[in-house]
Amino acid sequence: MLKFQETTKHVTVARFNSARSDAMLARRYIIQRKLGNGSFGSVSLVSDRKAKQGEELKVLKEISVGDLKPNETVEANLEAQLLSKLDHPAIVKFYASFVEQDSFCIITEYCEGGDLDFKIQEYKESGKIFTQRQIIDWFIQLLLGVDYMHERWILHRDLKTKNIFLKNNLLKIGDFGVSRLLMGSCDLATTFTGTPYYMSPEALKHQGYNTKSDIWSLGCILYEMCCMNHAFTGHNFLSVVLKIVEGDTPCLPDRYPSKLNAVMCSMLNKDPSLRPAAAEILKIPYIDEQLKNIQHKFTNMTVKDKALNRQKKATPIFDAVQRKVHLQTLQELSAVQKMTPRERMRLRKLNAADEKAKKLKQLAEEKYHENSKRMQEFRSRNFQQLNVNVLHVTYNTSVSYVLSLALGAWSCSKTNNLELHQSLDCLAEPV
Repeated sequence: MLKFQETTKHVTVARFNSARSDAMLARRYIIQRKLGNGSFGSVSLVSDRKAKQGEELKVLKEISVGDLKPNETVEANLEAQLLSKLDHPAIVKFYASFVEQDSFCIITEYCEGGDLDFKIQEYKESGKIFTQRQIIDWFIQLLLGVDYMHERWILHRDLKTKNIFLKNNLLKIGDFGVSRLLMGSCDLATTFTGTPYYMSPEALKHQGYNTKSDIWSLGCILYEMCCMNHAFTGHNFLSVVLKIVEGDTPCLPDRYPSKLNAVMCSMLNKDPSLRPAAAEILKIPYIDEQLKNIQHKFTNMTVKDKALNRQKKATPIFDAVQRKVHLQTLQELSAVQKMTPRERMRLRKLNAADEKAKKLKQLAEEKYHENSKRMQEFRSRNFQQLNVNVLHVTYNTSVSYVLSLALGAWSCSKTNNLELHQSLDCLAEPV
């Protein structure tokens, strides 16, 4: 992970006398001061010209791309774009990423409180410890952030106190994701990264890395917040590794609740399958009770925000598909850049042939629909004409039938009248 020392000590440092000072990057970010250096590059405080008032200060991380292949730079850019989608109070916000000269640049949220490692050392040097209330507050904040990441199948891979920052006394998880890609084709899921103090036994034994490895690191951080020391210590790297892999699980001092100690011990189980997930820890009665007591501190969502959040949950599949399509497009562009001029010409011809085939197919479909529509109209007109003829014949037949009945009735009436008159005449003759 990016080993940047973002501490409050750097806030008082004067502007560094560098050619990059006051330079503008991406036509919007102005470098204010240098904050520190890391294994991949430097970190600076910048001012965003296009940000809202009060949100101008951000952090710029410049990472030397070195001899990275084009596709690796593309993947790093995509990774940063995906991380920019994360939106949680306990996660440092990723704003943007771009390539500037020989550096891959990432713009993130600025946390004025520095990192948790500096805070612990500051308290340790002054002989102070964090209150139990403060530790539980911070621990639950980290649990919520880790659970949010794991729900989205995102691993941090290097959780430690130097990668956790403070802003308004709230902890925020940062510095994850990008270094895995910037190290080239090396897969950090099965190799070492960062300091050993927070590494899980399975990672040290090259048995892979998963969400339960992040849980182990979080257990180490909980111990360090309580005891002001690492959970596993030694004189050298190897001794630390041996304690992590084969040593006993440490316990919290008696001043802390036994239930909190039980939670930490479950997180430091050497068998990853027996470690609880972040979501499961949040459901433990003791943690759930603490969560309800401090919920207002890290939940500032209004009713409207919650409604919007529920609506957002309906689109994860669409977003995943869009990201997949975008990744395929970037990979195709990277592949084209590696081609020779002859190969590119052949590719253009193939693409032109594909476009022509698509147009012919579209034209054929349009003609088919047009002919189908005409056929339906023709059948409709014939059906209407047939109905008119049938009605005409039916009408004539009905009229003839009615006339015949009328004539028959009239003839019958006439005969009856004649018979009636004859009868009357007979009655009128003298007997």
